[in-house]
Amino acid sequence: MSGVPSTAQQAAQTISQAVSRQDGAGLAAALRLDLGNTALIAQLNSSPPLEQICGRALVEPWDELLLEQLHYIKAAAAGEHEAAYSHCERAAACFQAAFEKESDWPVPALHSLCLNLRRAAAAADAALVAKGERAARQQEAARTMQKFFQVCVTDRAPLPVSKKWGSVAVEKLAAGQGGGAVRAEAGARVGALVVINALFHVYFAINNLRLCQNLIRAALDGQTVEGRHFAKAEVVTYKYFTGRLALLNSDFGDLNAFEEQLATHQQRFIRHGSYLQEEVSRKCLGGVSEVSRHGSYLLVERSKLIVYRNFFRRVALLHPDKSTKLDIKRFQACLKATNTEMEVDEIECILANLIYCGYIKGYISHAHGKLVVSKGAPFPPLRELGLTSAV
Repeated sequence: MSGVPSTAQQAAQTISQAVSRQDGAGLAAALRLDLGNTALIAQLNSSPPLEQICGRALVEPWDELLLEQLHYIKAAAAGEHEAAYSHCERAAACFQAAFEKESDWPVPALHSLCLNLRRAAAAADAALVAKGERAARQQEAARTMQKFFQVCVTDRAPLPVSKKWGSVAVEKLAAGQGGGAVRAEAGARVGALVVINALFHVYFAINNLRLCQNLIRAALDGQTVEGRHFAKAEVVTYKYFTGRLALLNSDFGDLNAFEEQLATHQQRFIRHGSYLQEEVSRKCLGGVSEVSRHGSYLLVERSKLIVYRNFFRRVALLHPDKSTKLDIKRFQACLKATNTEMEVDEIECILANLIYCGYIKGYISHAHGKLVVSKGAPFPPLRELGLTSAV
């Protein structure tokens, strides 16, 4: 794969060669412009004749695409985020015009375009909010990326050259590793995974999760991403967002499958039976809004009841006479032993929620301060509730 161009002339030449050779990887590299490209930014700040540079090396709409990309990187480097987004959006429109007429070879460049557009929209929205104006650029970016998505999933070309494949075998095709065999695989609708992941990023950022479900249904059409030749990074991103959606919707069946796959492919570093050291846990304090935005706080809240269920089950197992009538004050004493102070009423409230959710079979005798549990399976296995037991 070609390196990232350090001058406008190199970018124009790289795109020209990529178009003539139908080299999607080379095109993606040429469009991967970022603020770390100091040599290119220095040249852009010297006001070179960009229109001439682009026009001499490229034909329409590739010349305008590069021109807008160069204006985008220059504006972004100068902190002019609203102007940068406008240029980035126009570059995306130019790419769409070319993408609709080509076969699937420009697909690797989708990632670069979507990433640039998403970052530019987020920066523009932050600038608008700082001025007290309504943030709407990410919504506009989502509409633009939806057009990319529609181009992919509605392509009627034969499968070997279909845009439906999106990111399928991008890495293999770039390295020349038998992309033809991969393309012959059935189920091409999952091919727009690059655009799907980019839209996931935006929809979560603007809190429009309803559209995520619509996107999954339209893209997968009853199929899955397992067993297909996607780049691992794309699959991990897709699983991350679908896992968050399952958590938000309390769809613990899908969430359980996601966690099992994660546990299978990742090493575990969690130590059971020991507390985190204070210097480690101190780093996790504060930043509530950031934790909430990433969904971590919701994960903790959803996990609380399961933790309480497991704790109360352990206490019940320690009961000397194995009675079905458990003293709530015993729960209170055990909680206090873990440095958790709770009133009896608060414990009863937690128990009521556990009973309602099916984690405990029984009822609360408030007058006697007892939890009366069923003789048979008072704490149903979490697997029966669609969860993985932690005990």
